[in-house]
Amino acid sequence: MSDEQQIIDDYVERAARHLTGPARERAKEELGEHLSDAAEAGELAEALSRLGTPEEAAAAFAELSPAPPARVDVRFVAVLIDNLPLVGVTIALLVQGIARTAGQGAGFSLAFPPFLYVKVGDVCVSLSPQGCGIGAYDAAGLIYTLGVPLALTWSIVGLGLLEAWTGTTPGKRAMRLRVVTESGLRIHPVAGVARRLSLLLGPFAWLDWAPVVWGDRRRVLDRLVETKVVAAAPAGETR
Repeated sequence: MSDEQQIIDDYVERAARHLTGPARERAKEELGEHLSDAAEAGELAEALSRLGTPEEAAAAFAELSPAPPARVDVRFVAVLIDNLPLVGVTIALLVQGIARTAGQGAGFSLAFPPFLYVKVGDVCVSLSPQGCGIGAYDAAGLIYTLGVPLALTWSIVGLGLLEAWTGTTPGKRAMRLRVVTESGLRIHPVAGVARRLSLLLGPFAWLDWAPVVWGDRRRVLDRLVETKVVAAAPAGETR
């Protein structure tokens, strides 16, 4: 492989890393052809200079850059699908609370998403007293001490990394949605996880959606990490 071809392949691959979906393959094909033609004409250096950094070149192929944020109702459906494990443990806590109330006459409280607590010995840290032994969570056992942390790990870390690697999640794929940066590029793994950290606040996580009240389609954390969820064109269709 010639030095010029190695330069082309490296540049194209680095540019493609910033894209997801059909735009990624289109960028690799078109950039490769453009740079190969420039190399044959002895103008490879000039072509690379015009394109700028690989990220700048990728931005030119970011089909979702001008796309507006997706509708909130569609996003809610995607959120429900993505967080089915969290929904499942919440329902399990509800059933357990109802059963104990019927048997012992004790009250219970419930929240979605559930509060997370960390307990080491006699020390317990939680955003809510319910997480440290008051009400339903006092006898929740493995459902709360294991099920909730695992479900939250999936919802925050698992889904966040999926968004960074593929631009989508099971729920977003089903609803034809994609998460990108404001310029339409693939998001960084840190941003993928950070935009989901509100789930650690239990039911206060819904404050992240407060902008919806005044018609904004972007969550608070979306704005903070500069991401947006958009409607993705089906494969083979360009915007």
